[in-house]
Amino acid sequence: MITLEKKLTAEGLAALVEREIKRLACVLRSDVLDALEHAMVGETFARGRLALEQLVANASITDELQVPLCQDTGSVWVLLEVGEKDSLGNDISIPANIFSLLDDAVARAYTQARLRKSIVCDALVDRQNTNNNTPCFAEVYFNHNTVGATLHIMLKGGGSDNASRVAMLAPGAGIEGVKRLVIDAVREKAASACPPIVVGVAVGSTFDKVGGLSKRALLRQVGLNNPDPQIAQLERELLAKINALGIGPGGFGGATTALAVNIETAPSHIASMPVAVNIGCNSLRSCSIDLEDESETMDSRLRGNDRGGITITGGGGGITGDSIINDQQIHLHLPADVNQLKQLKAGDEVLLSGTIYTLRDVGHKRVLDHLNKTGELPYNLKGQALFYAGPTPQKENRPFGAIGPTTASRMDFAAPQLIEAGINVMLAKGDRSSEVVKACRTHNSVYLATTGGAAALLAEYVKAAKMIAYEDLGTEALQELTIENMPAFVAIDTNGANLYTELLNEQ
Repeated sequence: MITLEKKLTAEGLAALVEREIKRLACVLRSDVLDALEHAMVGETFARGRLALEQLVANASITDELQVPLCQDTGSVWVLLEVGEKDSLGNDISIPANIFSLLDDAVARAYTQARLRKSIVCDALVDRQNTNNNTPCFAEVYFNHNTVGATLHIMLKGGGSDNASRVAMLAPGAGIEGVKRLVIDAVREKAASACPPIVVGVAVGSTFDKVGGLSKRALLRQVGLNNPDPQIAQLERELLAKINALGIGPGGFGGATTALAVNIETAPSHIASMPVAVNIGCNSLRSCSIDLEDESETMDSRLRGNDRGGITITGGGGGITGDSIINDQQIHLHLPADVNQLKQLKAGDEVLLSGTIYTLRDVGHKRVLDHLNKTGELPYNLKGQALFYAGPTPQKENRPFGAIGPTTASRMDFAAPQLIEAGINVMLAKGDRSSEVVKACRTHNSVYLATTGGAAALLAEYVKAAKMIAYEDLGTEALQELTIENMPAFVAIDTNGANLYTELLNEQ
């Protein structure tokens, strides 16, 4: 038997992290997949059921082709949880350099597995991409209530992290205050965080610690409640309230906005009640490995290659299933004619074919700067469609391993001006600002939304890709895509009707 001491080395830890990153990026946690399949069986709302079908099909594609579940392959979080002694009663010692080789391991894994590199050098003053997805965010957690050591690894996307929050409540806010905070966070941000989501909640500790505790809550198996009966009851109550919001899978409406609410609590100062809400997306990618026997306490292996009864056809049928009748689908060719756009109504299902351009955060700023200087859109973008997306590299004879929508609201700073200048179709996920809605209504433009978390599936509808500009931005470059029958819903139509607003107003 190899002792725990021999495994707790910089080399041993780096090898495990490198191996698991490659697997986690492409294989959905089995508890999450089970929950998605269960939700799909019970979902009666057509748009929500279609989103669930897409997510289940996506998990099968990634397992079969070993391509990423989501185009955002995340930042890497490593938590080494250590007890005082191993299972034989021996003291556990950790070398000072335990994390010294992790960055090299992360860089190798992201390059070899052709994952997207999404980390910038400095959040404030130098937002150039590090081009290797480092640094890895690693920490040690000493748990005196356990024995042995467990290695936790999570790949966390930006969209779900951006939907999370920390608040310092007054103790008098009590349980009702915690409920309001959680519900408000989900109501405001869930549609942009790739629902169905998993909600990690932490109450207690200190300002700097409560966020980490909420992240650890996401490691718990979906469907496994807190052992404290009072906390478990609160988890069930919050889950029911969240699902009653009707935001639904993909944010398109339905019975399942969240798969689970996991709450962890801790002591705190008498004057404080720190609360953190950590949103996990439907591509929740994590594992927990017992380092004494390398058994995985959270299995993320898929149970076979079942696409959930969905047929994927590249020629003319898109994704077909029982939830959406094919004659209700609208075929929209891009670039789109304004008269055709005027016929679309919020909630319509569309199949997109033709030409669309990837453009997101920094690219929007560059295009906007050019527009402000010259009065015109660059690269003949007038009249064209934009896909807010940052794909993973080419893989398995596909232009991209995975490509999916990023959160649309981050582009709201530029969208009204770009719409006025001639952009008439946008494709992404999540709600938009009132200014974007007004611009769509004024200039006969539409905003379309597609399912976040189904990026391997959506990549199957991309037939070709060509670099146009901003190659220095890596995944954020401007690229011209040729797509065929890519599925989406009309989120905002030319009359300003908003699918997301209507869903919340119905509740």
